[in-house]
Amino acid sequence: MSQLYNNQPLLGQLAAALNKRKLHHASLISSGPGEEGLVVGLTLAARILCDIQKNCGNCKSCKQASALQHPDLHFSFPFVSGGASGTADDFLADFRASLEENKYLDPDSWKQKITSKNQQLLIPVKEIQNIHKKLSLTAASGKNRVLLLWMPERIKSAAPNRLLKLIEEPLPKTYIILVTHHKARLLPTIVSRCAPWHCKPLKELHFITHFKDQPEATAKLLSMVFAPNLGAAISANVNTEPTQIDAFALWMRVCYKGAPTEISDVVSSLSRLTKEALKTLISRSQHLLERGFYHNVQNAPVQASDLGAINVQKLSGTVRPSGTMTISRVLDACLHDVERNIHVKTALTFASFELHKAFRGN
Repeated sequence: MSQLYNNQPLLGQLAAALNKRKLHHASLISSGPGEEGLVVGLTLAARILCDIQKNCGNCKSCKQASALQHPDLHFSFPFVSGGASGTADDFLADFRASLEENKYLDPDSWKQKITSKNQQLLIPVKEIQNIHKKLSLTAASGKNRVLLLWMPERIKSAAPNRLLKLIEEPLPKTYIILVTHHKARLLPTIVSRCAPWHCKPLKELHFITHFKDQPEATAKLLSMVFAPNLGAAISANVNTEPTQIDAFALWMRVCYKGAPTEISDVVSSLSRLTKEALKTLISRSQHLLERGFYHNVQNAPVQASDLGAINVQKLSGTVRPSGTMTISRVLDACLHDVERNIHVKTALTFASFELHKAFRGN
């Protein structure tokens, strides 16, 4: 399993509860997207299935769990419509492959893995029925079995009560691990019937540790753009296509210069992104600029040529304090327009010229 950077004590508490046979049959692990919730859940599942319940790493059960192939380790997660069975089984191979690549898998990266369309990630009623069917069968090992349910907040409105029944009427030697990124969206009755566990957020130090084989400047940049979402940073770092960091750098550079032709070209390129990808780019651009304002240590004037390579501290250093609020407001409005399906090119063009004014202090 992947290393835990900030939640090893939490895992220790879960392990102690298991060893004392006091681990609740339903654990609700809360974490931010792309943080350590899934890693904690997977590690706990491996420990439950271990022949000696210590996640020894050597027994057959541990090796199967590590490979995500244990016959008594069941996965449920949100997916898009269009599969043959209408259940998570249609995407199970993709899910396992995604976790093999990135145990800190975040919702956006998962969605990009299985679809290029503007489809919602959901857990339908049929999937909850499929879970019931799987857990009603005898465990293959004759010992414990585990259901790891990622993002229960994505369960469709008709299905939560079916999940509640599964939690309220626990099956023998069956553990349910729910990993949520939005606990407040869950039914209070589900939350109240689970043992709550909360993951601490990741910080820049943890990004630098994870990307220790990268130049420190790269690790710090990934932290500025994505923190605390390590999963998104990992996906961006291994992506061979132009990353969102590149797109952000290009967009900010042309906004700073303010040349209408260049803005038009970049807007045309950005408008070809899917709606979800564009929303992610805008929100992360806002996040990066805000972090730049916060960490700004550059006082020297900036030339447009300096922006060829992304230097958010210099970029934010060109903005007067009053301009920071303008930039935040402009990006908020642009994101809102995209969400409402306002003409994308119009929204991006208007935002670009407004950003130019803010960068130049107009």
